[in-house]
Amino acid sequence: MNIRTILVGVAILAGVGYVFYDYNSPESKNARELKEIEQLEPDTKPPDCFPKGVNAKLFAEVIQRDRRKPAEVENDQTRRSAIEHDCIRGAGAGYEPTQIRRLVKALGPAGIPVYTEVLEKCPIVKDEYPTLACLALDALQAEGSKDSTAAIEKELSNHDKARKNVYLGALYRLMNTPGWKNNTQLAEFISAQGDEWKAKELIIEHIRNNKDPSAKPALEKAYATETDQQEKGMIKGALLELDNPGKCVMMDEGRAENGVCRYTCHDQGRWFSVPKPAEGCPLVRDLPPEAQQGTPQVNAATPAPAPNATPAAAKK
Repeated sequence: MNIRTILVGVAILAGVGYVFYDYNSPESKNARELKEIEQLEPDTKPPDCFPKGVNAKLFAEVIQRDRRKPAEVENDQTRRSAIEHDCIRGAGAGYEPTQIRRLVKALGPAGIPVYTEVLEKCPIVKDEYPTLACLALDALQAEGSKDSTAAIEKELSNHDKARKNVYLGALYRLMNTPGWKNNTQLAEFISAQGDEWKAKELIIEHIRNNKDPSAKPALEKAYATETDQQEKGMIKGALLELDNPGKCVMMDEGRAENGVCRYTCHDQGRWFSVPKPAEGCPLVRDLPPEAQQGTPQVNAATPAPAPNATPAAAKK
């Protein structure tokens, strides 16, 4: 074999190696990923409130692909339940923003301006599914950078009643963003919610889930200043849980106005009720064998039921 043959062979191998590397490089993989996403819903037209450009078109496509099944939003009751859940809590109960997350990963920081503009400019139409601004919240949360967090946080300054679910969704996602606020700061944030009881209950739920004793002084202060009976009862319940881990507590300060003492057993995910005795309801009790699975009421501080379920009565 002469030297020329050897050099030609080496050149061919080098060329093949370069092509293989180029095909598997991060840039090439990302380009193929975006091309695949582009073919998901190619006939989708972005809403008028979307910015112009390819990235906005891709965002509209993944939104279309991640929509709930028509049966889940076919009547007013299930549609309202789905809208509220998806807007406030995002993924879960039948909704998974799988393709949104896929696009966010592929676009990286280049997608932030699109999600931010959709969040700020897309109108909220009552009972219309999906709520585009809330899907932008999902995208910003998935992107996870400081710029995305700042865009979500900006929504907390908007108290337009029509955007209430968007506000609550921003609050919920921020509370689940590491480093945003600790539990003490969240407890201090309760009184800042004014008469927005759903926001208060989301914060109280988060604090209860974290079982952080350091939040107790701030919770006690929030309890002392709260004027709404229902929220005051929930803050008291959170304090009782901190002092009595593993026990079942009342969430209405023991009022039991309907003649029934209702106990929530947070650690066990159960609840039970007993007739109110003449001497009044004990605020704390042990878990009895007959305790029911789940929670005794549905409100903003508990996950919404699946779209086909019948929701319990909730505070208006």
